[in-house]
Order: sequence, then C-alpha cells, then structure tokens
Amino acid sequence: MMKEPLQIIDTLSPTDALAILRALAGSDDQLATRIAGMATARLRGVDPEEVAAALYDELNGLDVEEVWDRAGRTRYGYVEPHQAAEQMIEEIIAPFLEELKKHQALGMNAEANRMCMGLLLGLHRFERESTSKFKDWASDAPDAFAEAVVDAWKAGAPGCVDAETVSAFVEDELGTWGARRLFTSGLP
Repeated sequence: MMKEPLQIIDTLSPTDALAILRALAGSDDQLATRIAGMATARLRGVDPEEVAAALYDELNGLDVEEVWDRAGRTRYGYVEPHQAAEQMIEEIIAPFLEELKKHQALGMNAEANRMCMGLLLGLHRFERESTSKFKDWASDAPDAFAEAVVDAWKAGAPGCVDAETVSAFVEDELGTWGARRLFTSGLP
C-alpha cells in the first residue's frame, strides 16, 4: 500500500530531497523556473530581528559545563577555557555566515545587509543582555565575532548604498558598540 505523497516527502533526508529537486528541475524548464522563483522568495525573507533572536538564543543556550569539558589537556596540547568558549561560538555563528555569503553570491545584497545587521544585533544583545555563565568565559568574543561578521560582509563587495544602510543601522541600533569596534577600518 502506497503512503500519501506528503508522508513520503516528509521522510526524505535533505540530501535525497535535493537530488529529487534537481532531477525535477532538470526535466522541466518551467518547473525549474518555478522552483527557482520559490527558492528566491524564501531567501528574500531575511528579518534582522529574527536573525538576532535566533543567534542570541543559540549563544545564550551555550552551557558553561561544555567549556570545561572541552578545555584542558588534549592529545594535541592544552586548550584554555576561553579558547574552548570561542570555538563553541564559532560553531554557532558559522552557519549564519554561510547564509550571509550565500545571499551575496546570489546578488541579494539587501538580504545580505539584513543578515549582517541581524548578526551584529544578536551579538550586541548577547554581550549586553545575557546573564549566562558561559559568557564569562568568552567576554571578548562578541566583539571579535562582530568584526568577523563585518569582514565577511565586506568580502561580498557591498556597494555604497549597502554600506550606508548597514552604517545607519549600526549607528541607530548599536551606537558606540558598533561604530567604535566595527567600522574603524572604514567602510567599503
């Protein structure tokens, strides 16, 4: 007995789903155009507040005990607790930076700008608002990762309008935290 189509689709792994989607797009130009349109519409839905909230929640959810588990003597030397904490933050922020780069690669500058703004806002909130014990082990990390976000955004070669947009956001929403730490090297 054949299951309902949506039940079968729900069981697919991301790899299987992508392979099937590519096969469908390759077999029908109209369907490929429709898929690309749906994908573009989905990618356009970047909300800085949602990005900031997602990043903040992930960072705030980090467990200080994992820092202690990762720190100490390893077969390759010694890992300081602050290094372990920074590595944990890096693991969280990496997928967000990949999203930023994906938008840039697709020429979706407005979305890349909003992604950048959301990441900066999330890091700012984590530094200012979080009461997590984890944060004590990574006190300089929000600044360093904010600089990494700006560097990744700049690597996408944003134009003057993009720079003005992000700069205005930083000034309005992040004040001196953003301006002093992030734009000392100059805007693109």
